[in-house]
Amino acid sequence: MLILSRRPNESLIIETADGPIEIIITEITPGQAHLGIQAPKSCRILRKELVQTMQHNRQAAAKISSADLRRAISEFSTQG
Repeated sequence: MLILSRRPNESLIIETADGPIEIIITEITPGQAHLGIQAPKSCRILRKELVQTMQHNRQAAAKISSADLRRAISEFSTQG
C-alpha cells in the first residue's frame, strides 16, 4: 500500500490504460477527507462498502435454488 500526505487543493494522478485519474483533496475536517475525482467516463468509481454489498448480494443470490425462486415469484404474484 502506498501512503501519501496531501494538503487541501493538492492532488495525485493514477495513470490507467483508459486515461489519467486525478484525485484532489478538496477539504480536510476532523474524521473526514473530502475528495474530488476526475476520471474518464469509462471508469466506474464506487465506494468500497457498495462493492462489498454487491458481492454479498451476488453470493446470496447464487445460493438460491431455481425451485425456491419460482416459489417466491409465485407467492409474490398471488399477493397482488
